[in-house]
Amino acid sequence: MLASSPPRVTLLDIASDAGVSRATVSLVLRNVPSVAPATRKRVLQSINRLRYVYHRGAASLRSQRSHAIGLIVSDITNPFFAEIIVAIEDWLGSAGLVTILGNTSENLAKQQRLLRSMSEYPADGILICPTQGSEKTGLPTGGRLPPIVAFTRPMDGVDYAGTDNVTGSELAVEHLVGLGHRRIAFIGGPAQLTSAQQRFSGYRRGLEKHALEYRKELFVEQLPTRQGGYHALISALQLSPAPTAAVCFNDVVAFGAIEALRGRGKEPGRDFSIVGFNNIADARAGSLTTIDTSPAKLGETAADLLLNRIRDPGSPLRQVILSPRLVVRESTGKLQHDSNESNQ
Repeated sequence: MLASSPPRVTLLDIASDAGVSRATVSLVLRNVPSVAPATRKRVLQSINRLRYVYHRGAASLRSQRSHAIGLIVSDITNPFFAEIIVAIEDWLGSAGLVTILGNTSENLAKQQRLLRSMSEYPADGILICPTQGSEKTGLPTGGRLPPIVAFTRPMDGVDYAGTDNVTGSELAVEHLVGLGHRRIAFIGGPAQLTSAQQRFSGYRRGLEKHALEYRKELFVEQLPTRQGGYHALISALQLSPAPTAAVCFNDVVAFGAIEALRGRGKEPGRDFSIVGFNNIADARAGSLTTIDTSPAKLGETAADLLLNRIRDPGSPLRQVILSPRLVVRESTGKLQHDSNESNQ
């Protein structure tokens, strides 16, 4: 004969044990800040003592909310997204929400599956960095989607938090020109990425501002990875005349470029100048001159946009574009004597 399961602990059981009302227990479980600290502590002690397990699924059915937010990123291995994820989780956590993380690895089919799964969960909202090609496929159809906010890369029909990529690249070129560089490459970043297009546009504008001729061979397209940066710089150095500096699609690409440079016995800042993009933690530790796009602030801004969209689903679409800034470190330096300068 099977032993019967012990009766499920209810909110009334906890309320009786803690000497409070059932409503107060509910407030503590939902992390509502109005509960007095001493009362909250007493309720939590009763929860632990009675081994109560919160049934989130049942709560969701009652309230029509899961108190969960879907977070979809395109490349979880990129430290830039790691900083954004931490900021989003902290911001949403302070609002009593949990985060469900999904990674697309730049795979459109996987992105569509994640969007459908998180909609069916159902998540109260979704934050997404769209993968490459999303502008062609759009959002999945055939079901109800929760509020969605895109970040770092825009997506049609939803709120967006991003960075002024054009200005960022202009700042990078301005800095390099001020150091005496005239042959400046742009490396990394697939041309189909909106962010890559914007950064390349800023690079072109920076050259034009200083009456420098754009040479198409100085745009070395590669994957936005460390390996991509490595191969891109090797290709750039084989040009004749070779560039003396490079604006990189992101910091990860920049570190790959530095690795390639040092493999040839050259030092960044002394023999060749390199500017990254994003200012991730490794950029600060690795003395990389870069364009600071404030990843943490970007994550907080995206999360805040989503909270506002959940509260007011009928409000007009919003875009928040953060202003970048140049952070100068040791990977850039004044151009030394260049035997090719007379050819320019």
